[in-house]
Amino acid sequence: MAAKKRTTRRTTRVAAQERPVALTLKIDRKMYRRLLGLRAAGEKLRTHQEILQQALKEYLDRAEA
Repeated sequence: MAAKKRTTRRTTRVAAQERPVALTLKIDRKMYRRLLGLRAAGEKLRTHQEILQQALKEYLDRAEA
């Protein structure tokens, strides 16, 4: 019989920190068209997710958060 891995508070907390969290962002049509324009212009970042992640990371870096 295989030994079952024991779950502790510490391992549970670490696992929870590594799981991505979904955020919802509502934008107006004009901003959405601009976002689509980035993809059409051959922007290196291909998905909306990647574009928004980079923008959020840059904002947090500037805010030193």
